[in-house]
Amino acid sequence: MFNLHEQLLSLQEGEPKIHTTFTFDGVDSTIAKRTLNELTDKLVVNGENINNEATFDKLMCFARDVAAMDPKLVARGLDMLVTGFENQIKQVASTLSTPGYDPTRHAEALDRYAFLFQWAVERGESTASQSRTAQAKPRKRRGNASGTSSSGASTVAEVVPGWKGKLLDLYVHVQQLMQLPLGRVWNSVPERDTFIGVFMRLAHKAMENPAYAKDGDFQTALFSTLCVWLQNYNGLYSLVTMITQNLQHYEHLCEAMAQLVQLAYDEYGGTQLADEVLRDIAAKSFSSVHDKSGPKNTARFLVRLSQLAPKALLRQMGLLIRHLDSEAHIMRSAMSDVIGHLVLYLAAQEEQTEITKNQIGEYFDIIEQRFQDAHYLVRAKVLQVCQFVCSGPAKFPKRRPKLVGLIVGRLEDKATNVRKHAIRALSVMLETHPFSLDGAELRVERLEASLEKITDELAEMTAQTAKQSAKVSVAEASESADEDDEDKDDEDKDSDDEEKDDDATATGEDAQENGPDFDNAGLSPETAAKAMHLQFQQRYYRDALYFVYQLQEAQPILLQLLGSTNKGEVIEAMDYFVSAVRFRVDGAQEGIRRMSHLVWTPSTSATDGSTEETRGVRAKLLDSYMQLYLTPSDRLSVSENTSRITRNLISLTFGATLAELTSLEELIRTLMSEDKIGALVVDKLRSVYAYTKQQLPQAQRRGAIIILGMLAQASRAIVTDDIDMYLRIGLGAYGHEDLVLAKYTCMILQCLGSSRAKRPGQAPGQEEEIKRLPMTNPIFDGLQRILEEPRRDPEWFPAAEQALNAIYALGEKPDALAARIVRNQAKLVQGLLPKKHDDDAMDVDTNETLPVSSLVDPWDLTRLLFVVGHIAIKEIVLLESVEAELKRRKSDEQPQRKKRASQGAKKKGRKSNAMQVDSDSDDGDDELNQIAGTTEDEIGDIVSAIRERELLFGSKSVLALFAPLLVHVCHNLGKFGDKLLAVHATAALAKFMCISSSFCETNLPLLLALLQRAKSPAIRSNVAIALGDITVCFNNLIGENVHYLYGPLHDTDPRVKKTTLMVLTHLILNGMVKVKGQLGEMAKCLEDKDPRVADMARLFFSELSTKDNAVYNNLPDIISSLSMGTNAVNEESFARIMKFLFDFIKEKDRQTDNVVEKLCQRFRNTTDERQSRDIAFCMALLPFKSERSVRRLLDGLPCYQDKLADSRVYKHFVDIAHKARTQGAQKQETKTVLDEYELKLKEARAKATGEDDGDELLGVDKDDAQIQSQVSQYSDDEEMA
Repeated sequence: MFNLHEQLLSLQEGEPKIHTTFTFDGVDSTIAKRTLNELTDKLVVNGENINNEATFDKLMCFARDVAAMDPKLVARGLDMLVTGFENQIKQVASTLSTPGYDPTRHAEALDRYAFLFQWAVERGESTASQSRTAQAKPRKRRGNASGTSSSGASTVAEVVPGWKGKLLDLYVHVQQLMQLPLGRVWNSVPERDTFIGVFMRLAHKAMENPAYAKDGDFQTALFSTLCVWLQNYNGLYSLVTMITQNLQHYEHLCEAMAQLVQLAYDEYGGTQLADEVLRDIAAKSFSSVHDKSGPKNTARFLVRLSQLAPKALLRQMGLLIRHLDSEAHIMRSAMSDVIGHLVLYLAAQEEQTEITKNQIGEYFDIIEQRFQDAHYLVRAKVLQVCQFVCSGPAKFPKRRPKLVGLIVGRLEDKATNVRKHAIRALSVMLETHPFSLDGAELRVERLEASLEKITDELAEMTAQTAKQSAKVSVAEASESADEDDEDKDDEDKDSDDEEKDDDATATGEDAQENGPDFDNAGLSPETAAKAMHLQFQQRYYRDALYFVYQLQEAQPILLQLLGSTNKGEVIEAMDYFVSAVRFRVDGAQEGIRRMSHLVWTPSTSATDGSTEETRGVRAKLLDSYMQLYLTPSDRLSVSENTSRITRNLISLTFGATLAELTSLEELIRTLMSEDKIGALVVDKLRSVYAYTKQQLPQAQRRGAIIILGMLAQASRAIVTDDIDMYLRIGLGAYGHEDLVLAKYTCMILQCLGSSRAKRPGQAPGQEEEIKRLPMTNPIFDGLQRILEEPRRDPEWFPAAEQALNAIYALGEKPDALAARIVRNQAKLVQGLLPKKHDDDAMDVDTNETLPVSSLVDPWDLTRLLFVVGHIAIKEIVLLESVEAELKRRKSDEQPQRKKRASQGAKKKGRKSNAMQVDSDSDDGDDELNQIAGTTEDEIGDIVSAIRERELLFGSKSVLALFAPLLVHVCHNLGKFGDKLLAVHATAALAKFMCISSSFCETNLPLLLALLQRAKSPAIRSNVAIALGDITVCFNNLIGENVHYLYGPLHDTDPRVKKTTLMVLTHLILNGMVKVKGQLGEMAKCLEDKDPRVADMARLFFSELSTKDNAVYNNLPDIISSLSMGTNAVNEESFARIMKFLFDFIKEKDRQTDNVVEKLCQRFRNTTDERQSRDIAFCMALLPFKSERSVRRLLDGLPCYQDKLADSRVYKHFVDIAHKARTQGAQKQETKTVLDEYELKLKEARAKATGEDDGDELLGVDKDDAQIQSQVSQYSDDEEMA
């Protein structure tokens, strides 16, 4: 008689006894196949043939040798067992349904099948189980769906064909069997439970395999079997144990166990299972330190269960709520997520009872409390909860205002992840807002107008109601007083009238202030209904306005986050502004304008997977602009869409700054190069620009030419296809009336030459292929007319600048036309010059003493100096382009010259013939060689000589005539008394000084004097920029006067500071200026009151820290500059600046050691208490992670032991010792050195103070505590930024 329990025990102890010597291990495949075929025939015919001992012995041999057999034979054997088991189940079902048959006779055969499945599956899965055990040890999963280990071991599901499918069939059959009344098959319950337990254990083992758990059909069959076990065979506590163990040990089963509980709860009446599992979880305590997998798996289970079966969770929330105070932040996050799903579940109930509403309110209270959680991941999770809760069908209008306020507060969270989710949550709040009236637009002006209108209607209705009530009261009072005295009746009536009038007035004012308090008593049903409707509308518009005000409060923060270094935050902020513009939120357009600057975000190759977000910012920006301005509407025709897109593009230029237009140009150029803007839009822009039938607003025509100029950067055909139009409009009558229009027309004409800036992806040699135009071209006549426009308009200067740029970009001989223009301008200021018959001779008498106002108009002189100054710069650019062209020709001719030389040597045998050719190109080459020399160095020398000696000192140079005049005007700016002249004269002088080093050296003192004495911030800014340009051109001249470059950093005007800081940032980071102790002046800008200056200084030092230890090398000089002298900063500012700078050297141990040594030496050279405190503070900022750093601190003790009398100095060194001792696991040598240092530090302190150290040694001054607090706050601000 087969006893399943005993056989299972023997299987645990070892291999059960088999009464045969046959084995499948190593046997010939033919014999093995034949044996399996024989067994299959027997089991297929009758499943009870398994009771035959010989047959069963061979089946046990198969189960024993599964791991050693050929996979195909294993598949055949498993199929044989499943088929036999299926036949046996059919026989059992037939017996149970037929009266008079004994079903217990099938028990032995079922037990034998169960035993074989236990043995075979267990042996077959052993390899997979070992692989999974090996995989469970690393911290991160391998991500291999098959569950194979790194050593290459495979699961049986992979090796044996059809293994998983046969196990699936097995559990389908087991489920069918368990639905039968198995109590009639076995004589006792223990025997039945032993049989069922075999398959439940196999089910548990199968779930351990991720490959099985991810198979939906397999999981369904397995879970259905377990649920039948739970329902019919009292498997509750065993299943609870199984679920809790799986949650503890197997990460891939977290959500699967939630599905199991949900299946049992919904379809099998497993309420008790859910209750027991949740009670078990509620009773546990989780620690984020000692137990990492437990809380993580449990958290995932709870979240998934809240999605699948929220009703089951709701029953036990009273117990589970304690995990909101769990030490493990994962559990707090999970409970927040669970509460969010429960809110959605409760809100979706058809019957909203008072209990349900109270539950929702309590859960919202919990969500609001979690906004203040200590862990950033919990705060981020709460924001995610707000997103999906408010995205549901229920809008929760009463809860939204507070939620929005909390979300706005999280925009300034220290954690990047929290800020990112806060932006996303705010976007969700905006997109799902409940204010759908008026087209869901949120314009403040429109909402306020609607609210005012409704409030007035309510006030009017209130006043009318009050008057009617007063009349009724008066009539009733007069009727009741007929029997009284007439005088008394009159007095009563007057008194009543006054009281009613007062009441009416009070009621009207109250209704105006608070609409919902309107009293409907005494009104007709129609009037009362109308009043109620108006009250609801009033409340609606008040809530809508409050929501908009909250959004406007958040928008300045979101504008800052557009410049975040975290690309996720930037993308979310972009999404918000796109949504805000769609809903017409006031101020959102500023965000769209600010977004355009993100077009300069550098892109990298697609192979660099680490910069996916970087590429995403630029792509997101283009998509955002496409979505807002360039996407056609399905409701409009083609022509209507073209007009709409054109209006959108033109509107982008309204009120845009120069920086915004520059970024917009790159953005539009990119879209055009990607064919995102069609030809119909270009034609429409042209028609707007050239419209002459009626008066067109200037802004529209300007916007059209601006956009056309941006498009022309990607397609020159936009200009070349209709040049006459630009000459007729921009350089014609319209251009002369609107100089801004003329300016942008000049800019688009420059595209006929080459792009105004070098663009990424530009075709090589594009500029060389474009030929310059002859000076007789009508374009130059139009440009000259713009330059000679007599109208007094400040817009003439930018228009003239672009006209000159166009002349030098397009003309063959631009200098000739420029000279003619200068002569014409000079005629207007001829009174300042000696009159001669020859107009070309314009010598200036710099000793002229006549009143300037009687000689020349300052406006004409300003125009002249502006033109000659800009021509000076363009001449430099022209010379550089000529030099580059000559060198290119030389480079192109070199291979041909060598070839001709070799051919000439063969023919004539003389080297001189190498420079002779038989074609017409000989003359060209000889001419080029005569002019530019034969090497690139000679070309450079010749061009430099022309620039140095000819432009400003040549006898035929027009600029040479005006250099003395320019110097004279700059020397006598006070006499002219014109601010505009002073600004442009100074700028022109700076441009002249960039041409010649001798002229620059002569007039450098004048320029520096203007920097120090000029009252105009514009002049000082221009001089600061000029000094930067001079540094690039003639570095040797600035070497001795480099301190003048840093002087404007102390300017009182923030614009001058910012300009100077930008110039110095460019010079220093590009290696054009060597820093020699002046970085302290730059560091002071970190504490500037203007946030733009402070932010730029932070950016400068961040970039400088990547340049060969520049911050580390200059740190001593920075400390001296900030701590000593008359320009030293206060101690609070010093602490914040040093905290920022020391972050750049903390991670480098060798630098830390050297800084310790240098700072110790500084103690020896100072007697100032303030400087001693500053040095000690700097030392306290270092990490002291190594024994070497502590040793150097100990060795330097004699340098600062006399300074320890200062309590604050001593406190810093005590903090250093404490920090070094708490820097993780320390070596014994480090601990020994620390002990010695602390002992000597106390002795030195006692000696310096002449007292016993005692408790006083650890005292902290109030000032020091204040400084530490401010430094901590500064650190928090840096982390947020």
